[in-house]
Amino acid sequence: MKQTTTIIRFAFVLATLFAGVDSAVAQTTSNKNGVTPALLLSFDGQVNNTTAQLNWVMENETNCKWFVIERAGETGGYDSISVVDGINNNNMTTYNFADGHMLSGNNYYRLRQVDLDGVVRYSKVVTLSNNTDLSASTKMSVYPNPAAATLNYSVSSAAPQQVIVQVYNLAGVVCYTSQQQLYAGSNQQSIALSGLKNGNYFLKVTNREGSTQFVQPFVKMM
Repeated sequence: MKQTTTIIRFAFVLATLFAGVDSAVAQTTSNKNGVTPALLLSFDGQVNNTTAQLNWVMENETNCKWFVIERAGETGGYDSISVVDGINNNNMTTYNFADGHMLSGNNYYRLRQVDLDGVVRYSKVVTLSNNTDLSASTKMSVYPNPAAATLNYSVSSAAPQQVIVQVYNLAGVVCYTSQQQLYAGSNQQSIALSGLKNGNYFLKVTNREGSTQFVQPFVKMM
């Protein structure tokens, strides 16, 4: 009986010791895996010509996988436009991103920070305005009208941009489509009419976002 009691006590002591070791190991593991969240100290931006310059500053960044830059226009709905890898620096780190394809009007930017462990955080929203549409105060003119082989048009643009040029017949069928580059200020462009039959048409010039357009009628004659 005494021997049995001694064995039970010895087993209890061993169990206690192993429990303490397991607890210490678990505590050590917990400390190693514990990560202090990175701090987003600032997020701002400015417009340089037609490019949005975004800047943000991070501190205590050791677990960041990447930053997803998201943008929304005036109609809403955020889209991912680029990804910037995390540098993971214990000190302050400054990031920069340039969006050279801003939407017309207000652009809303935010950061989606994705950590290595899958945690996702969102920044505040930065609003930048892009007022580079075709000049709404200037009408488009076409010449000569009637036209034979070539039709010219003139229009003003607040900044360099690409436009879509289309020719419609009276039934609304698109007979001609092309893209042309406009420059800041007054522009004079031309299109070839050799593929069109004689008749009445409309010339339509639209900016890339489709928010501004000019339409002028003209006559094609041999």
